[in-house]
Amino acid sequence: MTKKIKVAVIGAGVWGTTMAGLMAEKEYDVRAWEFNKETADFIQQNRTHPMLPFYNLPDDVRIYTDLKKAIQNPDLIIVAIDSRFIRTTIREIKKLLEGREIPYIVALSKGIETETFKTVCQVIGEELPGTEDRIMILTGPSFAVEVAAGAPTKVVLAGKNINEVKKAAEIIDGGPLKIEISEDRLGAELGGSLKNAYAVGSGIIDGLSQAAKNSEAAFIIESANELHRIITTMGGRPETAWGLTGIGDLMLTATSAKSRNFRFGREIGKGLSPEQALKKIKTVVEGREAIKNVRALCLVNHIPSPVVDAIYGIVYENKEPVSILKAAGFSAEITNTKTI
Repeated sequence: MTKKIKVAVIGAGVWGTTMAGLMAEKEYDVRAWEFNKETADFIQQNRTHPMLPFYNLPDDVRIYTDLKKAIQNPDLIIVAIDSRFIRTTIREIKKLLEGREIPYIVALSKGIETETFKTVCQVIGEELPGTEDRIMILTGPSFAVEVAAGAPTKVVLAGKNINEVKKAAEIIDGGPLKIEISEDRLGAELGGSLKNAYAVGSGIIDGLSQAAKNSEAAFIIESANELHRIITTMGGRPETAWGLTGIGDLMLTATSAKSRNFRFGREIGKGLSPEQALKKIKTVVEGREAIKNVRALCLVNHIPSPVVDAIYGIVYENKEPVSILKAAGFSAEITNTKTI
């Protein structure tokens, strides 16, 4: 009899809920953990996430607020929580894995840790020493809401041991997800973090110019060149920067109002303060933290990053939103675009 694959999803946000559903549709044993009891209760009772009203979660997916109940000797752990809480959560998971074989750990979370400047997978690796080959990132141009709706979506699973990556990809691949594999975990993670910062900048231009896509296109090209420079300087591969996890993810996140990072920037461009914009978005805006940490990473490693510097100045130093245009290569501060 074939052993039923056990999956633990850590974080039942939109992405976590979507992935839990996809894994359950493959007839795996799926348990999900959610820190917020109100959210967990809603999903358990309504079989959907509050932000996915059209999506029906399979009945056999169990939702817990007790981490121990979610971690029941899994073959795969999918990490989908805010990157700020990765280290503390993994420490708790480590206790629950004591004496057991370490499962594949696939992060959906993206970000750079404040102070250490380590990526999510690097942080997990520090907390679970000796397991580097089993720690991976799943990233690429993928709005969870579209995946939940069944839209064909191509993403990258990246890890240090390509043979282990292939095995993990076989578990996850299927349904709307088409998985490509890569050994450039660092480059893939950096791309996933950087695009959130640039999406805020693109949103600012959208708000300033009342949806002038000409301006946004110029900004995105400047952002893509800078993203490439940061990834390759840090040791990532050029093809990663120009592939799905770099320019591909940037194109998606920096051009669509489905991105909360883009919407956050757009509200600033329209005249709201960053604090007011955050309240309007209501959900976590990863790009706000990414801007700060990416800028610090670039400063420490002496990487020129004028685009990130400009976004940082607007979000954290109260500089005028119109200053973003200089980062896109415009010499004049153009603010009188007519409504298109």
